[in-house]
Amino acid sequence: MTSDAFGTAALRAAVLGAWRALPARLREDANTEEDHARGYYRDRVLVELAQNAADAAARTGVPGRLLLRLVHADGGTVLVAANTGDSLDAEGVASLASMRASSKRPDGRHRSVGRFGVGFAAVRAVADEVSVLSTSGGVRFSVADTAELLAQAAADLPALADEVRRRDGQLPALRLPLPADGRPPSGYDTAVVLRLRDEVAADEVRGLLRDVGDPLLLGLPSLVEVLVEDLTSDAPARRIADVEQRWVVASDEGELPLALLADRPVEERAARDWRVTWALPRHGTDPATRVVHAPTPTDEPSSVPALLVATLPLDPTRRHVASGPLTDAMLDHAADVYARLATEVAATGGDALALVPTGFAAGVLDGDLRGRLVERLTRTPLLRPADAGDAPDAVLVAPGNALALLGPAGHDGRALAALGRRLAGLVRLPPGRDAQARTVGVELRSLADVVEDLPGVVDGEWRDLYDALTGLAGDPQAREALGALPVPLADGRVVRGARGTLVLPGALAERLGPEVWRTLGRWGVRVVDPAAEHPVLLRLGAVDVDAAGVLAHPAVRQAVLTQADDDDLAAADEVTDAVLALVAATTRDDDTPPPPWLGLLTLDAADGEPTPADGLVVPGSVAARLLDERVMAPVALAALDRWDERTLTAVGVRADLVPVRVDDVLVDPLALDPDAQDDAALAARSLDGWEDYLAHLAERLGAGAYVGEATAVADLDAVADGAWPDVLERLATVPRLRRALVEPVRAELGGTAPSYTAWWLRERAGLGLAGPFAIRAAVAGVLPPVPDVLAGLDEGVQRALGGVTAFDELDGPAWSALLAGWGPAGSPVPPAVAVAVWAAMAPDHPPELVPAVVGPGVVALTHAEDAAVAGAPMWCQRTDVAAIVPAADPRLLADLLDVPLVDELADGLVGGDPGETADVPEAVLAVLPDAPATWVEHEDLLVDGTPVEWWVEGTGAVAVVHAVHLEGLAAGLAQAAGRWADRYVVEALLAEPGRAATVALDAAWRAPQER
Repeated sequence: MTSDAFGTAALRAAVLGAWRALPARLREDANTEEDHARGYYRDRVLVELAQNAADAAARTGVPGRLLLRLVHADGGTVLVAANTGDSLDAEGVASLASMRASSKRPDGRHRSVGRFGVGFAAVRAVADEVSVLSTSGGVRFSVADTAELLAQAAADLPALADEVRRRDGQLPALRLPLPADGRPPSGYDTAVVLRLRDEVAADEVRGLLRDVGDPLLLGLPSLVEVLVEDLTSDAPARRIADVEQRWVVASDEGELPLALLADRPVEERAARDWRVTWALPRHGTDPATRVVHAPTPTDEPSSVPALLVATLPLDPTRRHVASGPLTDAMLDHAADVYARLATEVAATGGDALALVPTGFAAGVLDGDLRGRLVERLTRTPLLRPADAGDAPDAVLVAPGNALALLGPAGHDGRALAALGRRLAGLVRLPPGRDAQARTVGVELRSLADVVEDLPGVVDGEWRDLYDALTGLAGDPQAREALGALPVPLADGRVVRGARGTLVLPGALAERLGPEVWRTLGRWGVRVVDPAAEHPVLLRLGAVDVDAAGVLAHPAVRQAVLTQADDDDLAAADEVTDAVLALVAATTRDDDTPPPPWLGLLTLDAADGEPTPADGLVVPGSVAARLLDERVMAPVALAALDRWDERTLTAVGVRADLVPVRVDDVLVDPLALDPDAQDDAALAARSLDGWEDYLAHLAERLGAGAYVGEATAVADLDAVADGAWPDVLERLATVPRLRRALVEPVRAELGGTAPSYTAWWLRERAGLGLAGPFAIRAAVAGVLPPVPDVLAGLDEGVQRALGGVTAFDELDGPAWSALLAGWGPAGSPVPPAVAVAVWAAMAPDHPPELVPAVVGPGVVALTHAEDAAVAGAPMWCQRTDVAAIVPAADPRLLADLLDVPLVDELADGLVGGDPGETADVPEAVLAVLPDAPATWVEHEDLLVDGTPVEWWVEGTGAVAVVHAVHLEGLAAGLAQAAGRWADRYVVEALLAEPGRAATVALDAAWRAPQER
């Protein structure tokens, strides 16, 4: 027999009485139950049961434990939801049977989660038979029993009967409680038992059970454990507890001002306490964070990467948050708690920026919440300073006060730490958090911007800074960004950017001293402080140099060039001291000429007069002996005492004759600028007559020719009287001087010309070297002998100064001089000399006299206007036409001499007796295969009416050879065959045909090209 411990009979009577009195109440209750069960709560059955369990545990102050068990029983599927906590009582039964009132009123000790007593109605979504069994008793609700009771109540009330009939079984079962027997499972105080309506409902509940997880405990803090058992399937039992192990949780609670509840329903106004919980998954993400929990899941979407559980006011559907002042206040509290959650994450070394929402808001509520979160996070210290490393006690920086590096530089720990020690507010950002950082106000800056803000004073920690930046310098973009890196200089300044600075070895920097560095610094030479020397500076554009590298700096050169114009003697001395100190520290090859601008460095002469270095000589030196001291004064002894001879000669003071090098020589004397200060112009300062020499080169190589480099011996115009023999001896024996004398200059596109030194000695020294002279017997008697001043010097020097060994060595001007000075017209010329002259002759302009054939075997000087060039030997018989100049290339020589070709002056027509044709002997044709096979023998042979001994018309095998005797026939056949040198062999064969075998053997000793 079921006991009625909770007065259910009275409750049923009251409800049935109300329905009988007003059938419309039945419709209202039925509609309300159906709306809550099937509309509002269909997918919230387990949530509502858990919520009731949490409230029961909270009321008694015990840890809430919930059992959700699905079993097969009595031919169906049953869901058991058992919980610890408050047992069922009469007030609770009345609340269960009421659709609009709840027994869960605030009592000052706890806040209930459920409201209005409507959550329990969710069970109707899946069950028509519901039991609530407690240690104190039980009740049940049944659609079937409700229908039976209504049938009895409506027996005499047609209106009520019609309403029952019209609802077709959709009746308010939860309004009529019935006594029930049974007890909850062991260890639990109350159990809700649902006989599921059908298999569809069972599948739905089974799916809800699978979804039960940590968010249920996070939303219902009174619950500490949920057991899920699906005994209808093979799914293993699950125990959900200890959520703090899987979630980082931050919570807060308090009491709301009464004014905020003024627009809420009466039942809520007494519930002034509030609570907010944020939970962040320790690993990965959780789908529960996608909606707001209030405290159970709502339909409000969330884009915040943590789960929000808060006592937000809901609309009647309990699926959406109601807008208004109360919601705004709760969102403010939520933002404050969220900031504490972020602080906890940051304090434990976590990625606090992962909590910053980015992208678009998921809805109106989400947008309102996100704005508050971003505002709080901006002011909350969350970020580790860049120089904090892993120190646990690091003082975190609020994003609004922070700056961070963009790109790979922002993740280089060493670089960040070094930069952070020098820039306040620089923080470390986790990879991929640029968007989040920007959202909360972190100033994101490029490496270049950060480097520009680095202070110029780093308290001697330069190398530490550079060492930390070494890893960045390997990336081209980062290397460019480091372009404004502060660099301390040896003169005490700090400049921005390593590019163009000079890095010297420490020992050298110490040797030169601070005074030199300060002087160089005023000139714009930026030498890195040795204490800051580091390889990274070289990667960023600094130049690793020695003292010579500093000396080559344009600023040093400019200081020397302007020294002469400085009226401040102290400033001029400062330039001299600094430059000489650099030169003294320079390792130099003595054969390498110093830069020409160094010769302008001002030094004191022995008489105290400030003088350019290249106008001074070292006392007692070779230069002092060879050069006139009126032109080249000795340097002051004080300078020699302070600076050694090597240092002084390195800046141009002469200890010997010196070669200078003029670079980029363009043969254009008109382009010379007397005020030019380029190296070429400065080098030419000490070369007397340089402009005239360029004019000479223009004649030889053509105006505009590019010579490139020319080396010349300087100061030749300062040679002392009587010193020329010694000077010439030195030029001949000192290798670097000899090269400047004997090596010609060469044009880029071809052609050579004498060196400046050779030209000056021949043209301006007054040594009698203006014309060519004979070195060997081949040209002796035609050219003058070696001048006395060159006697004893080697042939190479003599040749450079105009000596020749053969006529083909003469250049154009020498030829012109030779032909002009040979003697008067009619002077005989030895035939051998004439042949050599004809083969090599190449004057630079047409001569007045030329050697020419004036008779058989006779050569004499002839006026060019009486001469003609002949390309065939037979014309030497026609001296009646002109004096004949033989030539292998007649037209070229005729152009050089500006004379006509002889065949332009005579027709060369054969006359006299007609002659007789005869065969050329076979022995001759064997020697001259290209000769004609016949010839014409004459008693008298005339050409243009002039008697000759032989003549040839045409060439080769088709030529016609005319002759009056065998000697002439041999000459004619040899010319026709192009074998003039074989004419005497042919003549011998013609005279003695039997010598053919001997002549054939002679070919074995001829050169291949002669055979």
